[in-house]
Amino acid sequence: MNDNLLAFPIDELATLKHLRQDMKDDWFYDAVRYEDLLSNRKSLLEVLSQNLEINHGEYKSGDKAIYDVPKRSLGLRYTLEIDFYDRFLYQAICTYLIPFFDPLLSNRVFSHRYNKHGKKKYLFKHRIELWNTFENISHLAIADGKTLLVTDLLNYFEQIPIYAIENAFIGMIAEIEATGAEKNNIRSAVSTLRVLLEKWCYSDRHGLPQNRDASSFIANIVLDAVDKKMVSKGYDYFRYVDDIRIICADEFEAKRALNDLIFELRKLGLNINSKKTVILDKNSKDILDYFPSKDDTMTLIDTMWRSKSKKVIARSIPILYEFLQKQLSEGETQSRPFRYCINRFKTLISSNLFDSKSILAGDIADSLIGELAAQPVSTDQFCKLLMDLELSHAQMESISNFVANRDVAIHGWQNYHLILLLAYKKHSSPILVEHCQVLVGEDVERSEVPACFIYLASVGLERKVEEFIGDFKETWPYQHQRYFLIALQNASKEKLKPMFGKVGYRVRGTVGRIQANKQFKGEAVFVKNFSTTLIDEIYDEISPYE
Repeated sequence: MNDNLLAFPIDELATLKHLRQDMKDDWFYDAVRYEDLLSNRKSLLEVLSQNLEINHGEYKSGDKAIYDVPKRSLGLRYTLEIDFYDRFLYQAICTYLIPFFDPLLSNRVFSHRYNKHGKKKYLFKHRIELWNTFENISHLAIADGKTLLVTDLLNYFEQIPIYAIENAFIGMIAEIEATGAEKNNIRSAVSTLRVLLEKWCYSDRHGLPQNRDASSFIANIVLDAVDKKMVSKGYDYFRYVDDIRIICADEFEAKRALNDLIFELRKLGLNINSKKTVILDKNSKDILDYFPSKDDTMTLIDTMWRSKSKKVIARSIPILYEFLQKQLSEGETQSRPFRYCINRFKTLISSNLFDSKSILAGDIADSLIGELAAQPVSTDQFCKLLMDLELSHAQMESISNFVANRDVAIHGWQNYHLILLLAYKKHSSPILVEHCQVLVGEDVERSEVPACFIYLASVGLERKVEEFIGDFKETWPYQHQRYFLIALQNASKEKLKPMFGKVGYRVRGTVGRIQANKQFKGEAVFVKNFSTTLIDEIYDEISPYE
């Protein structure tokens, strides 16, 4: 525990463990998974201390980068990208505050609850178990003849006001179990959080970084007033992140509950998503759409896997294959069942129960590649599995041609994932090489440009990255600077001379840390896949986003 860095204690080791878990599903994941930084506490503290020294005792965050990520229904959400040190501090605030505030939350809130008695590397309780509890309660109510109101919140993380975050924390301080000195530290942490959010967020008035565990915890604190108010009004109310379910006696009570919910949310500047609001009973059509865990195929596969018999698990492969193809053909790649399939196939491959070179594997790859244009929102999930499959030259050329077609590949986030996939496969495609060079030359700050640097280096064309040394600027986004240095890790000092004096302290030392890291064994590593899970581990370390 470090009590001397900021005005509140920071547990560096715990925070790094929690950050490692949180970063597993980053929208713009790091090419080497930040292994050089997550395993280097000394370097982390040096950079944080230097920040405080330069800014006369005040921590000043780096610049943000805001990119678009496709949503399921043609829309876009923004992703807020900040540097590793800002991410660390954001997580550190969450890690410090959650033991004090989580006990005050309603037991009817199931998402991102503090894991007080579990393994230290997991800050939150097992999220799939909590989701299943949330789902089972509402499913039993339907079976008992009750009426169920199902809704979620509109643009949840984007709309949460920053003033409401500070007010929610400060308003609960009187209730927490802490000494006066600890409460003073807590106030300092909350104040730091407010300042950082005002600098990071899309608007200086509202919004939380999306796809971050810390944001989910903070949102729980903000919504605590709504949660408790709905319960105090007598409603059988439950929430998981932004999904809200209220068990009612009949349709009339459900409508009244919806009105009351909207009224309470409005106090925070929030509202329901009317397109995702429905009142259900046991006679409703498509009722299973709201209870994915009740899918018969998933139940069957899960039963076979829980046997832990490799023969039984192997017999689940044809069932899993058909289930995956069904999700793809129906456009349901944002569903939990699809992510379930992806994770199970990855586990089968890493456990040597599924041949990544088989005809079946080739069919899966063809199906995934064939949906890139129609379902860009799931590209990250596609690439998770494609990384583990043995792709043919024709398949990789198909991906290269897709990325290079600027009329079709319009999402920088999608291109980022696909270019890093081909970098990992070391597939040299003349059309993609030229495309990457053109992108860097046209607009170096595009979201996929960092992947272009890594790709060119991965296929042995570091010299083409070297051509941009004279263009390097400290004002480039953090990930761009970091990847540029990673791509140039083999370049001579003579070639790098034009960059001397331009590399800021936040990225300085990147190459040295990578080359010294045991994970990389002294090799020149440009992109690495760490996401493997063995059969014996799957029920202990299941993905929180499965």
